[in-house]
Amino acid sequence: MAFLGKIRETVTDTSKMVAQKAKDMAEVTKLSGQISSEESKIKEAYLAIGKRYFEENMGEVSDAYINDFTIINEAKARISELQEQIKTIKGVFSCPNCGAEVTTESVFCSSCGAKIEAPLHREEAPVVEEPIKTEETKSAEETNSETF
Repeated sequence: MAFLGKIRETVTDTSKMVAQKAKDMAEVTKLSGQISSEESKIKEAYLAIGKRYFEENMGEVSDAYINDFTIINEAKARISELQEQIKTIKGVFSCPNCGAEVTTESVFCSSCGAKIEAPLHREEAPVVEEPIKTEETKSAEETNSETF
């Protein structure tokens, strides 16, 4: 019987150890989740700082940030172009009063109720996408214009 008692004691100890390890792992997972949440808050704050700096300093950019500002401004311009292409494909435009999307057939804005003037109803010419100019193509164009 001492043998069975020892087995029972071993099984009980092992069960307690496994239960404790499971609790420890659950606690580690919980703490890791909290760390991840705090790191996300830090990333969001960094992004907010960067966005605020960009918006406050668009006119006066130090040399250290000029490349980054250029990339952001070019990307914003490209996004606007692409959004306009999407609107053209969808047959909508922005209401001049509130900015909501309005179909080209609309007489009134469905969002603010503003009357849509007739010139906005015209069929727009299809947008022809210009090739994206890289530094290499710009250099080639400059070289070509200098030779003539």
